[in-house]
Amino acid sequence: MKISLYIFNPYPAIGGADSTILKLIRFLNFSKYDLIYFSLKPVNHTNKKIKYILLESSSVFLSFFKIKKIISKNPCSKKIFFSMQYFVNVFTLCFLSRVKNLKTFIYEINHPIELDFSRSILEFLKKRVIKFLVKNLYGRAEIVAANSKELAKDLSLIINKKVEIILNPCFSKITLHKKKKFIKKIKILNISRFEYQKDHLTLLKGINGSNVKDKIELNLIGYGTKKKEILDYIIKNNINCKIHKKNKNLSYFYLSNDIFVYSSIYDGLPTVMVEAASYCMPIISSKFKSGAKEILGNGQFGYLFKVGDHKRLSQLLNNFVENPKPFYLKEKRCRKNLKKFLVKTNVNKFNSLLDSLFKNTY
Repeated sequence: MKISLYIFNPYPAIGGADSTILKLIRFLNFSKYDLIYFSLKPVNHTNKKIKYILLESSSVFLSFFKIKKIISKNPCSKKIFFSMQYFVNVFTLCFLSRVKNLKTFIYEINHPIELDFSRSILEFLKKRVIKFLVKNLYGRAEIVAANSKELAKDLSLIINKKVEIILNPCFSKITLHKKKKFIKKIKILNISRFEYQKDHLTLLKGINGSNVKDKIELNLIGYGTKKKEILDYIIKNNINCKIHKKNKNLSYFYLSNDIFVYSSIYDGLPTVMVEAASYCMPIISSKFKSGAKEILGNGQFGYLFKVGDHKRLSQLLNNFVENPKPFYLKEKRCRKNLKKFLVKTNVNKFNSLLDSLFKNTY
């Protein structure tokens, strides 16, 4: 009998989390696993080997009552439930950790420092509760994994349990990028949701305070609640910026821009940064927890600035226009660091961990 593998991705969209899930299940052994995919919104992809269940629920919390009922009715003697991100994982363990014949496998893509940031009393209280549940429930999971070494290390200290490492499976090949001298224009690329976490204002302030502002064309790709705030700053400060909707084909943007700049306050291990490196783009990034230092070799393979330090970012942009050679030297070293993010390597690690849950019981 096959193992029933349940994956819960509440809000599938074009983004890092969705991309990671798709890569992890793309090479799944379907002769061994029956895959059931739960979501609260319609998925953008289909696979005849996957059973999709759209849950009619107004929240992640309420959806777990239905999920538990569906899983409990399944007569299969071997079941695995896989979920990602703190706000989903805590409910996975609250509702499902005691379900008969079910193993839980949770995966984190953001550093726990995320739970220390809030913009309202309500959000503060919610994150306090989640942080408490993370500390007290994660030990129930058969497997806890994370997408970067720093995240795995710091999370393991909080939950007092080993955290496996499955690096973001986002590298496939190197695509050469044309270098040029920046006499008239430098094109900067940023790909991220327009949300507080991504801190676009630091990027915009860095450009606005630079000596090369008039030479810069900024290309922002994304969507989100902070779009108006971003637009207002762009218009008020007369920044040359184009905003593009996020889409699946990003190769054009990686090839047509000169440098990738990322300004997050906190994050996981951004797919877009690895992709930018695979297109041989020099990278400037904030030193957020947890993936930037890992991708950029703590500054050996790209330039890092302190979170929110727009003045340092301005200096780095000035330096890039005046003398891009050091940036390209770091970029060249960065290419050699990408093999550890290979899709096949990390998907194999995922499959190996899945197999270990019911080892020698096939």
